[in-house]
Amino acid sequence: MKKNILIVGGSSGLGLELAKYYVSDGHTVCVTGRRKPALNGVQFESLDITDDSSAVSDSIDSLLTRFTRINTLIYVAGFRQRGTIDEIDDAAIATMINVGLQTPALLIQRLKNTLPTPLKVMLVTSSSQYTPRENEPVYCAVKAGLGMLGAAIVRDKAIGKVLVAAPSGINTNFWAGSNEDTSTMLDAKWVSDAIVELSSGAFKYKYAKILRNPARIEIQETLDNDLNPINSM
Repeated sequence: MKKNILIVGGSSGLGLELAKYYVSDGHTVCVTGRRKPALNGVQFESLDITDDSSAVSDSIDSLLTRFTRINTLIYVAGFRQRGTIDEIDDAAIATMINVGLQTPALLIQRLKNTLPTPLKVMLVTSSSQYTPRENEPVYCAVKAGLGMLGAAIVRDKAIGKVLVAAPSGINTNFWAGSNEDTSTMLDAKWVSDAIVELSSGAFKYKYAKILRNPARIEIQETLDNDLNPINSM
């Protein structure tokens, strides 16, 4: 069945690669991001995510009037400010929380009961979900929270399949202007293919790490519709 797919953070990098795949597969795709991607066949809509939580809610509601009947939510957006906890200002903390946790939670809340079939959710976190880092205290907390959001909503029988994918660094424009060494980072197309493969098949919940050096996938947990473990080997 062809679906209406919303990709938040889909204008570049991993999100854009996912958009390319789903468009080529015949789905109706809407992407949000900083700029309209150079990709035919996608609908682009603005979604302004700032430190203003009320404005974020309004922006979400506006988006959902312009792209409707969403079957699948793919959340790829991220915002990171580095520094020890006392070095990160209030606006940066609020923006990280709004981008990484508030927005996906509000989207799921609003989308849950809009269709006759359960909503499918794909949440892309990062290795910061499970790796504490001194200079990423809020970013790590937000990514861990996003992963836990996926693990928790799957207990709701009205929610469909939930995939939580945690890639280690991907070589994209996300790192532009930083001093991060991207030479060993994962290829965005490879990660996109991995996520598509992970999302296929019968399951209710799946959590996977997508690792590098060497590039590989480690499935941490898979549950069936009764929340019983599925052997992924």
